[in-house]
Amino acid sequence: MWFHRDYQRLTGGHLKHAHYFDHVARLAGFAPRLVLGGPVPSAELERERLELWPVPREGLAPAWAPAPGDVLFLAGTDWRYLDSAGLAERNNPRINLIQHVRHAHAGSELRGYLAQRAIRICVSAQVAEAISATGEVAGPVITIPNGVDVAVERDLQSARDAIFIAGYKRPALAASLSRHLTVAGLPHRAQIDFAPRRTFLESFDRSLVAVCLPRREEGFYLPALEAMASGCVTVTLDCIGNRGFAKHGVNCFVAEDDAGSLARAVQAAYAMSARERAAMLASAADTAAAHSLDGERRRFHALLQDVDDWWRAA
Repeated sequence: MWFHRDYQRLTGGHLKHAHYFDHVARLAGFAPRLVLGGPVPSAELERERLELWPVPREGLAPAWAPAPGDVLFLAGTDWRYLDSAGLAERNNPRINLIQHVRHAHAGSELRGYLAQRAIRICVSAQVAEAISATGEVAGPVITIPNGVDVAVERDLQSARDAIFIAGYKRPALAASLSRHLTVAGLPHRAQIDFAPRRTFLESFDRSLVAVCLPRREEGFYLPALEAMASGCVTVTLDCIGNRGFAKHGVNCFVAEDDAGSLARAVQAAYAMSARERAAMLASAADTAAAHSLDGERRRFHALLQDVDDWWRAA
């Protein structure tokens, strides 16, 4: 199976692309091939890239050169590469990973690709509903909810006392929330800029409450699920794609999209009794376990076993 990636910094989209690359590497009878595009990243980004796609020498290729029966994996704007490589007319099966509801936005480049024949994997039911509603999708639409690669933390007695704000997607809102929490005298740390993934996840491990601020529209929003898996009481916002797993008052707090509402939700999360916290954390751990990377892999492997049939039906 042929993959393409133009990597300049870590995003959730890159992380999930790397997961699917690994899924293929783990399936007998399939071998992933990766073409890297774009300028050469810094030494730090190169190390990060190698961690995401630990490709042996035989797995790297200068360009896509699919043989009959090879599968093409497309995500985001990889369709540009397909066209530039002169492969748009080839009849190789195409799998298109759809990670955002913006693929359904009128007039967008991504929506324009929906008319291209492909087997589409959507990372949430909300994404599947959004693209299907356009009436423009050529080929089957399959939902495989995102799996999380963070080990589920079930030690509910861990010593944690801080509040962590994952605000790199909404820096202005994070800064405003931080001011509210300072006035309330609550200990917290706000991450406004991007951080290495390991550092980011370690922040969850040290925190009693994690505030995860998505953009107003997301296809899934992994950080909130990662926070749940890490054993944090999670506060987040509705972003469409997280409606399948974020249940207010059950496994997290879903606040209104303003700093005042967020501050009240954070204060409520911070002030929970031990019994209330344990119940929410247990529910959050169950939610994270139900979205395991193994489960995602099994669903994708089942599709690949029948990929030729799916393609004929596309």
